[in-house]
This record gives sequence, C-alpha cells and structure tokens, in this order.
Amino acid sequence: MGFNHYLCLLLCAVALTVSEVFGKDENTEVRRWTRQSLPVLLDTHTEPLNTPLFSGQEEDEHGGRTETLCGIECQSSLPPMDQTEQERILGYETMNENGTRTHTDVSLWGFNETSAGTPAHSPARTRRKRQVYGADGRFVISDSHFITNYPFSTAVRLSTGCSGVLISPKHVLTAAHCIHNGKDYLESTRRLRVGVLQLKTKMITRVGRRGGRRRSGMKEVGEIVEEQIMEEGEEKNSLDGDVARGRQGGKGRRRRVRKEGKEDVADHRSTGDLERGGGRGNQKSISRIRRSAEPRKESVFRWTRVKQTKVPQGWIHTKSSASSVSPDYNYALLELRRPLKQKYMELGVAPSATPSARIHFSGYDFDKSLLDGRGNEKVVYRFCSVANQSNDLMYQHCDAQQGATGAGVYVRLRKAAGDGGRKGKWQRRVIGVFSGHQWVEGEGGEQREFNVAVRITPPKYAQICHWIHGDPNLCKEV
Repeated sequence: MGFNHYLCLLLCAVALTVSEVFGKDENTEVRRWTRQSLPVLLDTHTEPLNTPLFSGQEEDEHGGRTETLCGIECQSSLPPMDQTEQERILGYETMNENGTRTHTDVSLWGFNETSAGTPAHSPARTRRKRQVYGADGRFVISDSHFITNYPFSTAVRLSTGCSGVLISPKHVLTAAHCIHNGKDYLESTRRLRVGVLQLKTKMITRVGRRGGRRRSGMKEVGEIVEEQIMEEGEEKNSLDGDVARGRQGGKGRRRRVRKEGKEDVADHRSTGDLERGGGRGNQKSISRIRRSAEPRKESVFRWTRVKQTKVPQGWIHTKSSASSVSPDYNYALLELRRPLKQKYMELGVAPSATPSARIHFSGYDFDKSLLDGRGNEKVVYRFCSVANQSNDLMYQHCDAQQGATGAGVYVRLRKAAGDGGRKGKWQRRVIGVFSGHQWVEGEGGEQREFNVAVRITPPKYAQICHWIHGDPNLCKEV
C-alpha cells in the first residue's frame, strides 16, 4: 500500500506540472496585458508645406478598384524593414484647422527590425463590395442609456461619414483614408468635425444606486450590455432588430420577447456572473440598472471641430517614394478643439501570440445607423476572432458596412496581477483601426477576401503616443 500511495502522489504531481505548463499560455500570457518597451521617437526636422487643395475624392464604394494585399505567406519571404525606411514611413504630416500644414522627419531609438515588416502590394483588381459574411452578426445598440456608457460611448462619428475611437479627452484615432486619399485631403475635411453621443439633459443618472450609495464593483451599463451580447453571440452571433431597447411591461413582456427570438439584452446576466455561476440575485442588480435609466433620455450628437490632424508618411504617396499608398499605415489622429468630459479607451499593443483572439469594435454603419437628428441614433457593435495576422494587419470576418471604417478595434485582457497574487482587473485597449474590405493574396497566388484592420505595433504606438503627449518620457513603455 505504501508503494501504491507513493506512486499515486507522484502521478498527481506530474499531472499538475503538465497542466500548469499547458495552461500557462491561456491563463497568464494570452489573456493578460504585458509590459513592453517601446522605441523612442524624436522629431528631427519640420518644414512647412503648401496649403492643401482639398481635391481628394472619397472612394467609390460601388465600382471602385482596390489593391490586393501581399498576404502573410507573401510577406514572410520579404526582408525585414531597415531603420532608415521605418523612420521615413513614421515621419508625418500635420494639418492645422486654418489649412496650414507641415511635414516632420523623425528618428527612432531602440528600433527592432524584427518588429517591422515591409509593405508590398500586387496588381489591383475589382472590389467585391461584400463586408457581411453569411448571416449578419452585427448588434444594433439603440437604447440611449447604453450607447452613452463605456465602452460604446468611445465610438465617435466623423463628419466625413467614417467612425473613430476616443483615445484621450482630446484625441480621436481613425482611418487615414477617412480624411486623406493618399494624394490630397478629402474635400469634406475643410471643416472636419467629430460627433460624440451624449444624453440631452445634463443630469447624469448613476447606475446601481441603492440607498443613495453605489454598490461596490458594479459595472457600467455599457460594459454589462457588451458582455451580455458576447454571451448570447456564442450561440447565435446575430440578433434581428435593435438590441438593448428599454424594457416595458413585466414578466409577460420578457417571455414574449424571448419567444420571438429577440431577447432583451437587459434580461441577461453579465458574462462574469455566468462564469461564476451567478444566481437569481444578479438579475435584480440588472433590473435596478434598467429602472434607474427610466424614463428614457434621448441621445444626441454633440459636435466639436477638429483642431489638428496627423497622418503618417507611410500612407501618403509622393513622387520620391517607391511604394504606393500603404494599407499598413491607414490610420490618423485627430486633435479636438476642446476636451470631452467622458471616459476614453486607452491605446495598447496586442500580444503577438494571440492570432485567434476575440476582437471587438463599434461604429456607425450606414445601413444600420443613419443620422436622422430625432434622437434615434444607434451604435453598431460586433465581435469575432482574428483569422490570421501579419506584422501590420489583422485579417478577420467581423461583419461591417460602409461607415464602420475608422472604428477602433479593441481586445479585453487582464492587467498584471495585483499584490498577493490577486487576479488583475479586465481592461479594454485599442489595438487596431478597422480599414475595411480587401482582397488578400494567399499561398499559390489564391485570392481571398477579408475585412482588414491595421495593427498598432510598438513603432506605431510610439508615434501615436508622441502625437498625443509630445514628451518621449511618457512613451517609453506600454
């Protein structure tokens, strides 16, 4: 018996060791934000440029032509980008509100050649305007109390018709092609504005209040709705009609909605509650949130002018550059004339070991969220897994339509563990910019179509951080 007991203990120890090794990637690395050192970006020379003509035309969404991207197999055969080329591409153009513009050259310190690929393209072919794959998996968020709460409230609308994401009180990240076609600024950017959804009244309804105090640990309404949608999406990944409408009526109303297959998001428990096996008590918390939001307040766009725009040189086509407009650098930063008093989403760099990570983004797809000015504004939210990724692009099939381009793509990972080995809090960070539909060259020259997003790499993060802060000491790590 003694030997058998010893053998059993030994086998258990081996099993625990194996489970720790194989479980490490999912529990500690893939699902956790890690600190990364960044290259330091410094301005070296700035020179004035001529006033833009604002002659750029927006892409024809119905009959345009687009380039076919060099896919992952194609890029793997290319030599890494050297520091001189990376510095040229990360140089940037600034346009001020009065139309004056400058070009700035930069230098990089701590550059790592393995972290930067070489953009390349193959001949253009006709675009097939299909950005919805199979059943439509988008979710329309229409309740004013939900779309004005984090994380949906970070999605903004540009006056050019694109989407963007608020990454500081005064800065919006969007796609470069929303303001510049590679040769000149779009005609519609002469008086560029950004719209943010806010409640009409100045009174802010606090959620989860009971006896005059907010319950500790209560999540914001928008966060709960997002998690509830994700939970439902595990099975259906689509909902007919609008999501998160205000509930009216009692239990009979809930049963009727479920029967029709249009279950109200407010009747779900949050993902965290379901994972913990939460009981009926959690339903009461959500019901309190819905009651606190009544009567419904209309949401409206509050528009503010853009003070300054910045576009990377990698996007701008010049006579001296050998390559054409690069989809790898299809991003731009907008500085607002005045700061906004609402929560923004921080910028981040996605862990490189998460090609199948679940990504999320919210925007203003034209077919679902046309602006009518009557308090019926809507935000379109979606999530999906990344099919594959290169150094600079994420290839996926998140359903989207015109108007969603420029939206901030984000992931939700845990922060570093706290004192005493406690689990870190979940945190959302923007790790990409949605740029739209593209054909991608696969192995053997096969053409495949994806909805593509630009990845925020360490050099790009350093550049955007420099645009926001202008202080290298604030942009040394993420």
